[in-house]
Amino acid sequence: MRTVGFIPSRLNSERVPSKNIRELGGTPLINYTIKALNRVNIIDDIVLFASEPSICDYIQHGLEYTYVKRPESLDTQGATIQDIISEFFKVDNADTIVLLHITSPFLKPETIEECIRVVNSGKHDSAFTAYEFQKFCWYKGKPLNYSLDAPTPRTQDIDPVSVEQSSLYVFKREVFEKTGQRISTNPYIKNIDHFEGHDIDTPDDFRIAELIVNTGMFTA
Repeated sequence: MRTVGFIPSRLNSERVPSKNIRELGGTPLINYTIKALNRVNIIDDIVLFASEPSICDYIQHGLEYTYVKRPESLDTQGATIQDIISEFFKVDNADTIVLLHITSPFLKPETIEECIRVVNSGKHDSAFTAYEFQKFCWYKGKPLNYSLDAPTPRTQDIDPVSVEQSSLYVFKREVFEKTGQRISTNPYIKNIDHFEGHDIDTPDDFRIAELIVNTGMFTA
């Protein structure tokens, strides 16, 4: 069984220019993800899947990974993550894929390893990180986890709602080939806190990440 850390990447991005190589705490952002995967001993290979080999110039010496060139067409806004995974499967025979996006620099190696182990054990066919909210939630104009026809419950008594954190997905090749999705019918949901799961999607997100690093709350 071959387990591969899979990092899809491109040099430029729409909302935060050159986000993946922008320095966070003096280190290009991409290094945080590769370093975390380097600390997970049950991963057989780490593949950086990008169209521009120059991205490798921003990776710290000594980190282990394999660069695999992908078509430039996958850098467009119209390309989906399914398109990217399908293309990756044409060039790699991975059995278990550990898809980790560069935008979550604070994900812990132990979180990644936990998700891999539950999938490789056969207990679950896929895994992903999520936030759990035990708050009054609404969806399409209606209460989701409580009723307006009953007395308002205490927040500690309502059913929690999980929201995908959208940066770590672990799944079997057969799951994706059968469903076209990273998550199947028996997923393991790994709830993490907002600090570990902080996702950089906007300039403000990047500034918050810089505060986290510069105050010493996180050390790579």
